[in-house]
Amino acid sequence: MIISASEGDGHGEGAVTPLEAAFEERACAQRAGTAVFMEGVSLALLGRVEQLRIRPTNASGTVDDDGHQQVRLEAGEDGPGSTCTCSDSSGGVFCRHAVAVALVATGSAGMADDDDEEEGHTEDLFADDPVHAAIRVFLSRVPRAELVETLLDAADENEVVADVLWEATVAWHGRQHGAV
Repeated sequence: MIISASEGDGHGEGAVTPLEAAFEERACAQRAGTAVFMEGVSLALLGRVEQLRIRPTNASGTVDDDGHQQVRLEAGEDGPGSTCTCSDSSGGVFCRHAVAVALVATGSAGMADDDDEEEGHTEDLFADDPVHAAIRVFLSRVPRAELVETLLDAADENEVVADVLWEATVAWHGRQHGAV
């Protein structure tokens, strides 16, 4: 089944499936919330979505994220729905894995609309650098001891990183001891 939708300017018709209409990226961002949405974007951009099956009204796939999470998306008559095997999706919550599958299944992952930039629309949901988004997810989830070792290794390999870490260390010690 194909449905048609007007382009952003109200002119021209573009054929979209019910799945694409239900899981449009802005709707996904609203459903998931900003932080969860960005985590899903990172998973999609990192290529973590595997075994993707897409049909006009549903999609399923596996997301490699600390284990393999099974996701199913459905564009039903009652609106969009998702299920995931992760613990975050209990109670119908739209988790980062569902976001990743939705973005890849609808072709939205990392695809900025060039026409929007020409018209001066700067509110692109993928405006953040995907590398920084992926690093942000990594830094927020890696165990603290591993993070410390990673930073120390980076400081050993790169003098600029060592200098930045040293400045941050001095500033932190100053704050701890009441210095301004």
